[in-house]
Amino acid sequence: MATAVRCPGCGAKNPDDSIKCRICSYDMRTEAEKPLSQPQAGSAAMRSGSLKGVMALAILGVAAIVLAGVLLDVLPGGDVITDVRNKIPLIASESSDGWEEFTEPPARFSATMPVDRTSETESFPGAASGSLDEWVSTLGPDDQPDTTLTVGWTTVPESADENVEASLVSSALAWAASIGGTVEAQQRTSFQGQPALVVRIEGLRTTDGDEVTIRGLLIRRRDQLFVLSSRSIYEDHPQFSRLANGFTML
Repeated sequence: MATAVRCPGCGAKNPDDSIKCRICSYDMRTEAEKPLSQPQAGSAAMRSGSLKGVMALAILGVAAIVLAGVLLDVLPGGDVITDVRNKIPLIASESSDGWEEFTEPPARFSATMPVDRTSETESFPGAASGSLDEWVSTLGPDDQPDTTLTVGWTTVPESADENVEASLVSSALAWAASIGGTVEAQQRTSFQGQPALVVRIEGLRTTDGDEVTIRGLLIRRRDQLFVLSSRSIYEDHPQFSRLANGFTML
């Protein structure tokens, strides 16, 4: 039966064939030369070593909490950490398919569109300024995109006795005529509590002669008019629903 011996340094029990104490690492070999620097149990040196170990664990714990906060977007991080976070699907703060959310403070709305959007101005009949400010994104080949997405806004004259629904229809008809098309379908609706009109404009072609259609959503908020549209060679306009669902009036 194995016997136990006590460590001369700390008094802990160890197997009689132990080389070092299991608690304080004291050299248990009676014939070994004891280094002069070997600390004794309970000495200042051993207490210092224990304190350093605790401090190291505390520093690692704080670092882990900070890193988790940055990765989860609770704490701000640098571009490098942000890039790392966006490569993790469950905690990514940016879409990986090229779309992003943005805000247009002067017009009081936010929207989701492809990141390569450009700011443009287009003439628009009935607008107070005669034009529509808009963000434009194109999908497909650069020389001949198959789909163009727009989020536009402007102001229109407003009167106390105005029929807003009828005004939206008039705006849609004038818009279609100004670009050489016709409104072939329309549906009155509401959008986030405001009067709105969904339209389909036909009779348009690309420069190569391909037939294109426009799906549009016109929204009135007092004297503001918002126009969301998808001009595409695809009849089902696969990106239009995403464009509309990503639009929010602030």
